[in-house]
Amino acid sequence: MKKTKRLWYWLKGSRIQIFVSLIFSLLATVCKLAIPFLAGLLINYFDDHARNICRPEDHCMDESGPILIFLLFLLIICLVAGAIFRHIFDYTKAFIGQKVIAKMREELFKAYMDAPVKEIDKASKGDLIQRLINDIENVQTGLLSGFAALYDGVVTIVITIAFMFFMNWALAIVVILLTPVSMVVSHFVSKYNSKHFKAQASTSGKLSSFVNEALKNSTSIRTLGISEEKEKEFASINEEFRNSSFKATMGASTINPSTRLINALINAILVLVGASFIIRYVHLGLIGFAVGDLCAFLTYAANFMQPFNEISDVMSEISYAASSLERINKAANMPKDVDEGKKYIDGQIESLKADNLIFGYTKDKLVINGFSLDIKKGQRIALVGPSGCGKTTLINLFMRFYDPEHGKISINDEFAEDIVKDSIRSHIGMVLQDTWIFTGTVFENIAYGKKGATLFEVREAARKAQADGFIERLPQGYDTSISDSSGLSVGEKQLICVARLMLLEPEVVILDEATSNIDVRTEKLLNESFKELLKGRTSIVVAHRLSTIVSSDLIVVLKDGAIIEQGDHESLLKKKGFYYELYNAQFN
Repeated sequence: MKKTKRLWYWLKGSRIQIFVSLIFSLLATVCKLAIPFLAGLLINYFDDHARNICRPEDHCMDESGPILIFLLFLLIICLVAGAIFRHIFDYTKAFIGQKVIAKMREELFKAYMDAPVKEIDKASKGDLIQRLINDIENVQTGLLSGFAALYDGVVTIVITIAFMFFMNWALAIVVILLTPVSMVVSHFVSKYNSKHFKAQASTSGKLSSFVNEALKNSTSIRTLGISEEKEKEFASINEEFRNSSFKATMGASTINPSTRLINALINAILVLVGASFIIRYVHLGLIGFAVGDLCAFLTYAANFMQPFNEISDVMSEISYAASSLERINKAANMPKDVDEGKKYIDGQIESLKADNLIFGYTKDKLVINGFSLDIKKGQRIALVGPSGCGKTTLINLFMRFYDPEHGKISINDEFAEDIVKDSIRSHIGMVLQDTWIFTGTVFENIAYGKKGATLFEVREAARKAQADGFIERLPQGYDTSISDSSGLSVGEKQLICVARLMLLEPEVVILDEATSNIDVRTEKLLNESFKELLKGRTSIVVAHRLSTIVSSDLIVVLKDGAIIEQGDHESLLKKKGFYYELYNAQFN
């Protein structure tokens, strides 16, 4: 119950519908349980006449005709009404279940979107997907349906007890005293199995994450010739998953047989005791507990024990779903990207300043160590240096995906942490090394960041990005449906991303290895388009190809997270320092 406490929050907005559905479940159960009682009365009626208990002089046949018709009429009414009420309950249960899991998925996805980038970076993407898809399905099939079965079972038990006490209180006590044994066995077995279901859910997420990583990097795996090693790693994780799943399945399979065996023994005892009551009443010539009553009572005893059987059947699903709900709750409670900024950028970004920045993704390793830089409006800044020197990390700090541990970033002489993050990001456009193409048309991909963009604006942006040529050759031009796996080359995908930036025309442009995956001819065309885009705009360019940044106003050379040289291209070459070595290493 502790694990499922938050379920009540997810049910907010559906509580009236839940209440109505529970009423229909109650009505359906009442109709269902009235049938054995009515059937027992009919059996007693025919049995009494077969044994001549009703004497001819009593005129029973004359008086019982309307009673017989009335009982048959009630029996039919209960059958029809029970079926209708049960259908309404099943419909509302399914409707509420799908509504709740849709809400859970929306809020969980929102939690992912609202989480800081650092939280998403350090999380297993496969496990996050597992929680969003599979774990939520487990909650729907296990908890929501399971709790509906529990309620239905409780109602059945209560009403059944009422009927049994009305018919024979002694037999009712026998049933009540013996049946909880089934619950005790089910409880201890389910509690023991809980750890296996947790292990199964955890290993399933681990397996999904591994497969996602392997498929994403399948080209690199084949290039490095490590397919066999990856297969062995997968086999190891898969064996772990098989083992945990086997234990969970075997544990679940022990619940049902054990409870059914106990229920069968209870049923046998009831037959013996009930038969003794019938013999006693017949021997004494009394009318109090007849054959029809025993038939009805055995039906009620089965109905009384059946909920426990059903509970034992769903206990494994509920336990598994509770573990899934716990994982969902943890993901939904991920830290939010708290924005304490209260100011907005007034006008344009006139200056961007970093003052003695110190930052590390882990406490034991600094990526940025004492970085300071003053960027003025319209300057073209280039960040160069070996891999791992902190170039991309600086971009993350400027965009406030991360905040420095020491030092500060200022925008227009205002402390960046006092400015609303969305306000900062709305003034900055980025093109990254990794392309981002979503499923949709070419037009939609380019116009994604600008609502209401016209076809003319999109075409113009594509022309500036030198992308209109290959787009026009596509089967439906700008209406061609594309995706990340639609057959476009890396360069063509990058051109679409650049066209997207062209359309937005931000005042600050960040190019993080934007041309690294493009051929020389396309790169030349892009450089021409960038010249037009960057006119009068501030730009920060991260590049390995030093030929693309020779015209920069300021080249900042980084090593181990600190600036070791800075200046324009010519002055840095004259120094014959680290930049000189990097440049000559590429062209000699």
